[in-house]
Amino acid sequence: MNSTITDDDTNTLQIFHININCSDFDRALEFYQLIGFRPLLDFDADRDTRTFGERGIGAVLKLPGNAAGRAMLLALGDNPRATRLDLIEWQQPRSQPHSSLDRRRDLTRLGLARICLKVKDCEKIYRRLLEHGFESYTPPTRIELGGSYQIVFCCEDPDGTVIEFMEFVKSR
Repeated sequence: MNSTITDDDTNTLQIFHININCSDFDRALEFYQLIGFRPLLDFDADRDTRTFGERGIGAVLKLPGNAAGRAMLLALGDNPRATRLDLIEWQQPRSQPHSSLDRRRDLTRLGLARICLKVKDCEKIYRRLLEHGFESYTPPTRIELGGSYQIVFCCEDPDGTVIEFMEFVKSR
């Protein structure tokens, strides 16, 4: 079987958004704004009072017809092709916060493990997060990987989603 894909066969263009479900919309929005995301589209601002289920998105996501939530698209920068973050607090069906025992801390488990953000200054974001009560796994650490040097650290958003921050630096 020939698995070569030509330009004519390529239909997927880019990652449009990554969805992160949260238990407290305002707290999660604060976290993502602290690290540089800006609101792009607030779904509550369109004055459409229909639930996600009534808009048809419930069936698409294999959720009940009465699926409802608070949602906003966020973006880094002004590039119209930037990957967006789709932040949702599900109100129906209601998502339950993780207990401290079952939060996803094993980054070798299958499925989405972490989201890595390329940044200009790891130390600046690290300090900002600490000032707002967020803990990281380590302080920003210099590593060599694949022939390049980076400063990296990871922390969790308020619901345990692991965010990695990576700053590329010159060798030595």
